Amino acid sequence: MTAAHYFDGRSARQHLVDLSATDGAIRLHGAGLARSYPMAATRLAEPFAHAPTVLYFGDGSHAEVQDPAVRPVLAAALGYRKPWVVRWQEHTFAAVVALVLLVLLIASAWHWGIPAAAERLSARVPPSADQALGQNALALLQRQGILQPSGLAPDQQAALQGILQRIEPAAPRIPLRLLSAAAPRLGPNALAFPDGTIVITDELVRTVLGKDGHDIDADAAAALAGVLAHEVGHVEQRHSVRSITRSSLTAALSATLFGDFSAVAAGLPALLGNMEYSRDMELAADDYAASALHAHGIPTAPLADLFDHLDEQQQKMPKFLRQAMSYASTHPDAYARGQRLREADAEAGTAR
Repeated sequence: MTAAHYFDGRSARQHLVDLSATDGAIRLHGAGLARSYPMAATRLAEPFAHAPTVLYFGDGSHAEVQDPAVRPVLAAALGYRKPWVVRWQEHTFAAVVALVLLVLLIASAWHWGIPAAAERLSARVPPSADQALGQNALALLQRQGILQPSGLAPDQQAALQGILQRIEPAAPRIPLRLLSAAAPRLGPNALAFPDGTIVITDELVRTVLGKDGHDIDADAAAALAGVLAHEVGHVEQRHSVRSITRSSLTAALSATLFGDFSAVAAGLPALLGNMEYSRDMELAADDYAASALHAHGIPTAPLADLFDHLDEQQQKMPKFLRQAMSYASTHPDAYARGQRLREADAEAGTAR
């Protein structure tokens, strides 16, 4: 016989009782209370160290026994058998197998499940979301001073508009709009927003034209056409929405794994998980640009030369900074991109 706390399942009142297990029944006796429950209908909750032993009865009531020495006696009387999960945890080999299977499951979800789910979900995002995302993102960069009014001459801006009109598709998925902007913090760059806005920085235009250049000659026009066609590829293939969708799913999986351990722990895997996906998008946009350029009789070699030039500029950075940027960059290696574009030129020439 041992002391126990009994709860009748109808109120929060606690009854102090004496509990005994004899003749196939659990008997409870206390002040004004007497209960008897058959052992066959009594369930022993999964035991936890330093926690009371809990017995659940058929009428919804339960009893809690504080004395840990009574637990094995009650378990034996009730014929309790540990669940298979607990038995696995107590065997090293089984626990290792379970851990390996868990890692494989997470890796599979990360590598195949999330991209596949992201593609399905992004296809269901309405076009109106593209407009809202693009307008908000552009306004934010302008408010933060990252994108500033362009310093390009009016004739240069007009030439850029003409280049875009030359290479844009006959029936674009959404209307395209070109903006030029000064962006010292971004440097030579171009951005594609979900609403069809394409931003090319003054720094990139000046890099293409050279220090003393003003007029956009044939090679410069071809390089800029390649840059703009690349950004059109991002818009046409809806890369922004697809990337945001995958980021959200990856962050959700990270939060599931890490809980609220820290925002950094949950956010870092989401960032790292999307790096490969972004590289794939960049290569897809390169392929789109090559096809668009060749369709209009424009070579891709000037764009490849631009990638090489930007890579040379990066090589001038301190080694530690260059390595850090290389590992963290969401863009593929510039030299490799240039080689792919030159190969596309060679294939196009062979086809002709």
